[in-house]
Amino acid sequence: MHLERGEDLSRILPSLVTVILCCTYLLPNIGSGPLWPLVVTHHSNLCKKYMWRNMLLIHNYFGFEKMCLTHTHQVGIDMQLFLITPIFAYLLWHRRKVGLWFLGVVALLSTVLRFWVTWDNSLSHVVHYGIPISRMFKTASLSYILPTHRATIYLIGVLLSYVLRYSRKTVFSTLQLCAIWSILYPITLSAWLGPVHMSVKGYQYNKLQAALYAALSPIFWGTGIAWVIYAVNRGFGSWFGPLLKWKYFVFFTKISYAVYLIQFPVFFYNVGKTRHVDEYKPYMMLQVIETGLIVLLAIILTLTVELPFQNIKKVLFAQGK
Repeated sequence: MHLERGEDLSRILPSLVTVILCCTYLLPNIGSGPLWPLVVTHHSNLCKKYMWRNMLLIHNYFGFEKMCLTHTHQVGIDMQLFLITPIFAYLLWHRRKVGLWFLGVVALLSTVLRFWVTWDNSLSHVVHYGIPISRMFKTASLSYILPTHRATIYLIGVLLSYVLRYSRKTVFSTLQLCAIWSILYPITLSAWLGPVHMSVKGYQYNKLQAALYAALSPIFWGTGIAWVIYAVNRGFGSWFGPLLKWKYFVFFTKISYAVYLIQFPVFFYNVGKTRHVDEYKPYMMLQVIETGLIVLLAIILTLTVELPFQNIKKVLFAQGK
């Protein structure tokens, strides 16, 4: 989820505050279970103490273990990166060469920072076989939730916007397109499937592998996604064009932010109230009832909070009326 043009605090904060208040004062009182104190009550207590950090969108600077609603760290990261984007935009639009160099240097520094911190602290950006909880929390606090470590892929998006706005429409031959797609498919998928060997029983943590994956996977994934967007925009997006232009995606874009906010409270509720042990089955990867509940609550949140506050903003700042 990225803060794009037209998405401001009138959309971000009301829904965020609503979910925080519900998880802090309402959710703890509507259920119980063996894990309820750990996954629901614990988060409620954290929010009572630290929700002010979320409302100021600075909660990602205080460590993962003391964060109210940990999944909302991305809101803070995006806002902080969004606030510095005008610097890059100004340089790219007015002093192109300086802007490109500046963007490249910052992206490189962010990449080096991810590698070094991962290596020096034995972190892992992959939930691999046998990973201790302490390493997961440490990775989140020292790298994953910090904008300095997430800047690379964000700046790829800034560069893409510049290319789409000002570059000439490049004509590629069929051979050139085949070559580009054949290179970018494995590169992009490597960011997703590269760590699959880490799920194998008996995997031993490798510090170099972890550091390389932390440094390179955002570049590989971001480059692949940027190419798909560019290709679809320019008319040679292969099967991605019809897929991404599917008209019903418009509906999901309306509730996507609410889905992002709602999903983990629903997960916490279901985990907290579970009173039995299930045997793992492949179909358990998609919980139909749970997914349906998330979508339903997201629609309710969008209709009752997000859209009304956006309408209030339009009324207050309507020009010429």
